[in-house]
Amino acid sequence: MKREARIIRALLRLYPKTWRQEYGPELADVLSHRPLSLRIVFDVVWNGAGQRVRDADPAMRMGVIVMLMVLTGVVWNVTVPLSGGRGVAAVLQDSSKTLPTVVVTALASDLYVLVLVACGCWTHLRRGESASRCGIAAVKLGAVAGMPVMFVGILMLVGIVHLRIVGPGATEATMAEMGLTFTYYTTRAHAPSALTVFTAPLFRLPESWIWGLVGGGVGRAIRRTQVGSWLKTYDS
Repeated sequence: MKREARIIRALLRLYPKTWRQEYGPELADVLSHRPLSLRIVFDVVWNGAGQRVRDADPAMRMGVIVMLMVLTGVVWNVTVPLSGGRGVAAVLQDSSKTLPTVVVTALASDLYVLVLVACGCWTHLRRGESASRCGIAAVKLGAVAGMPVMFVGILMLVGIVHLRIVGPGATEATMAEMGLTFTYYTTRAHAPSALTVFTAPLFRLPESWIWGLVGGGVGRAIRRTQVGSWLKTYDS
């Protein structure tokens, strides 16, 4: 019985705090009066994950979406080291900026800037947060989105993944030939280090705060309109 009680408590922890306060005792009572089969545990875990998603703030929701996009690019880069010159596997791009130059394409695009602005705007419309808090929400989004790149940087630092530098006209390679290799395409003489790869998303966070701040201002302007009232009602 003590073992089942510990399992039930662990399962309840999968749900958001507000949900547990309202429905937790009821769910615990139901689970304590029936065998904890694999199907029941799976249902509880699945529903808990769903409640977490519904309860998550805009920054976390949008951050996870962007993170999955970046993760797809990173996995593609490692599994398909190069395909046709620059290739779709060149997830990293070179830049003339003085800050660390390795950035993930998805995190360096104009679309990503719009995502940060939208995050700040949505945060204000949903919770009425200040512009500064909207900027912090955008930083949270950027931190979540950059996790795959930072993880690759850690794997490079410990020697599990190797960095491969290629230029125009590079020949195609396979993962079987290259092993776990992250491909960096550049036409310049300099090349990034593993530490640069790891820190690249961190250097984007101040910029994320600025765009989130802008989004909060946009949300404040929208909130004063009829559209803002409708969005707030729909989101709640």
